[in-house]
Amino acid sequence: MNIAYPPLRVQPHQQRAETELAINLAECVVPPLWPLDGAIAVNPLAGFEELPIEQARAEGADLFDARTSLPLAQWRQLLAAGRVTREALRGAAIAALGGYNEAFVMVGPDVSRLDCLMARLTVLPLPAPRAVPEDPGMDLVAKWCAAFFDGGTATLAMPGRDRGLYRAVLALIGHDAQLKALAQGAPQALLAAVPRDAVDAVTQGLEVLGVVEGERIAFLRGLIARLPGWAGHVRWRQHHADADQVAAAPATMADLLALMLLVVRAAPATRERPRVAPVIDDVAGQLARHFGLDRAAIETALGPASVADEAALSAIFQRAAEIAYRDALVSRLVPPAARDTERPAAQLVMCIDVRSEPYRRAFEAQGPYETFGYAGFFGLMIAVHAPHQPRQRMLPVLVSPQQDLTMVPAPGQEAEAAEAVARERRAAATRDLFGTLKGGAATAFSTAEAVGPLAGAMMVARTLFPRAAEAVGRRLKGDASALAPSIDANLPGRGLAFAERLAYARALFALTGMKRRTARLVVLAGHRGHTVNNPYGAAYDCGACAGHGGAANARAMAAIMNDPQVRAALAEEGEALPEDTIFVPAEHDTTLDEVTLFDTCCLPASHAEDLAQLKAALAAAGVANRARRAALLDRAPDDLEIGAKHWGEVRPEWGLAGNAAFIVAPRALTAPVDLEGRAFLHSYDWTIDPSGEALATILTAPMVVAQWINCQYNFSTCDNRRFGAGDKTVHNPVGRLGVVRGNGGDLAVGLPLQALFHDDGTPAHVPQRLLTIVHAPVALVEQVIAGQAILRRLFGNDWVQLVVIDPESGAARRWRGDQEMSRDPSGCSAFEPLEETIG
Repeated sequence: MNIAYPPLRVQPHQQRAETELAINLAECVVPPLWPLDGAIAVNPLAGFEELPIEQARAEGADLFDARTSLPLAQWRQLLAAGRVTREALRGAAIAALGGYNEAFVMVGPDVSRLDCLMARLTVLPLPAPRAVPEDPGMDLVAKWCAAFFDGGTATLAMPGRDRGLYRAVLALIGHDAQLKALAQGAPQALLAAVPRDAVDAVTQGLEVLGVVEGERIAFLRGLIARLPGWAGHVRWRQHHADADQVAAAPATMADLLALMLLVVRAAPATRERPRVAPVIDDVAGQLARHFGLDRAAIETALGPASVADEAALSAIFQRAAEIAYRDALVSRLVPPAARDTERPAAQLVMCIDVRSEPYRRAFEAQGPYETFGYAGFFGLMIAVHAPHQPRQRMLPVLVSPQQDLTMVPAPGQEAEAAEAVARERRAAATRDLFGTLKGGAATAFSTAEAVGPLAGAMMVARTLFPRAAEAVGRRLKGDASALAPSIDANLPGRGLAFAERLAYARALFALTGMKRRTARLVVLAGHRGHTVNNPYGAAYDCGACAGHGGAANARAMAAIMNDPQVRAALAEEGEALPEDTIFVPAEHDTTLDEVTLFDTCCLPASHAEDLAQLKAALAAAGVANRARRAALLDRAPDDLEIGAKHWGEVRPEWGLAGNAAFIVAPRALTAPVDLEGRAFLHSYDWTIDPSGEALATILTAPMVVAQWINCQYNFSTCDNRRFGAGDKTVHNPVGRLGVVRGNGGDLAVGLPLQALFHDDGTPAHVPQRLLTIVHAPVALVEQVIAGQAILRRLFGNDWVQLVVIDPESGAARRWRGDQEMSRDPSGCSAFEPLEETIG
């Protein structure tokens, strides 16, 4: 790292506080890593967001020994596939050379600097692949972490886990053969001498290794960056997990660092991350041979075209992709001339997820329907409690639940709910019994023999008849949808008070711009994916619901909006809803393109025809969108259903691959445009938000989540080894926490290879920064950004591109990152007309 940390000026007796502060600062280099059952996207370089993105990429690449830009070979694949145009690449190359004057400096007869750079980008031999050295010291620490954080799945659990990670491991590793091999002998003297307190052990380790005070934070950051997966898991346990989730196996970053330092002290050769020096290409020689010119002459005249390394060449490709996408998209977004005042036949409120956009377009094509985009948790700050299940958070992971709701039988489904609860109880008892028998010394073999035929039959069914196998599984589990969250505040410690319900109802209208001319049926649809035998199944679910399906939130929000007290209060405020409007909860299956409506038995007979038409339109939209997605996967539409239910399917859907834009605008702005499933769509009406409060909420919450998703997909694509999860076929789940590749190593921190690349290796996701487009007056957007430090950081450091479309003139203006307002004492606008910019 190039960040210089000043010495921590503390008194000698404050040595422990000094170490704790250094650990707290160092750990921010990695983001928290959520467990698989609630996995959500995070930016692996979140610890660098205070830096301009180009500097962050360079420093992140050095610290993690990783690529932060796509290899040139894959950019060439995208160029050949038409995902990047040669015209856009040429424009980005001219900008990289400093403009037209520099680009057209001649280096030989009919050969310019631009010709040389374009040759390097598109035709010259590719750089040698980067070597990936092993890191045996940190692999050893990773093995200890896997044993300690087993999540209760191990038959023989590590003893003493209640004492914490460091002390539990320390009590056992005197017998570790790998440690002895690394240390070239038994490190018994060292193990006896190290402190039993983790913070004291870190302090002693830094002193013994001679790490001076001003370098300690950087040194600790370097260690943490060698195991970003396990370090991220520890950060989750410390800062985001519920107490009962981690009480049995407590761990801190001091524990992890104490173990790392112990290995370094035992085997000094492991002090630094192993690296292989990159091969330096002879650029001038390659160009001379390609153009038939004199090497010495071309080397003298090349200028900037000769010094760019592969990362810089990749940045030119990425900039070309970003500019071409931005300009093409913005040019198609034309503000509508007039607002539609006709009452729609039905309205559909869906998550802002990029997978919702093509479904919304398909649904709107079925008739006079209207759709809205809203964060999939519907603004509800809740956790839910289902029978025999742990408490489940149903909101963005960086905020805590404010209310708890209990899952109770849905109206008219009391019998089904009772059966579902009973079957879950029996299934849990069976799992416990099987686990006990399987782990027993006297019963393990007889258990395997007894259940073997049944397991074999189920394996055959899952392989050859996945639809039938899933149907059997559903019957065994019962109908979980018979349970719904209760908003009844009379339940002890649960439910929503009237004031809370009213606030959530107001927010729905304020944040979406939905008018009170609501349709007779308004569908509130959460979403989830559909996959089996997939550790990354939660990645297809709703990130705003902490990696779970959004049905519970949709049902709770519909109950709020149908509450007579809430409706009466809205009417008293002058915001009366039509009496015949009914809100219907639903869930969109993004893998099967099916929308399931809940609680329809409660609808009155007067709405029966509306419901029938709505179901037909939803089904037709699903058929249309499934055909579109099947083509992208090069499969038949029916095959998508089989894949979703087949336990060998490695790519049930593309998920959020291709995400590129976050658009804050009324649907009328985007409805005429095919956004190709690449845009997060959040509905917004600036005319009812004069203070900018709603816009601030949208940009600081849903947009930030979209930026995390964008960064996770980008960096997982650029370096799937460091920032992704590698090939699904070699995954081994570890204690329901994450996966390792093969038989050990660090927890994977990103997305699997199959979620990002076609089978031939061509990227399905084009790594480009998120483009945020806001339909509002520039002055209002400036006011919002001025009041939000996180926005000044993301826009000012170019992590997110920002374009504002003026509602009156339709003119588009781009945020200038180099004149971010917090650094501009003149108070001048940080926006400039888009058509006047180059790059």
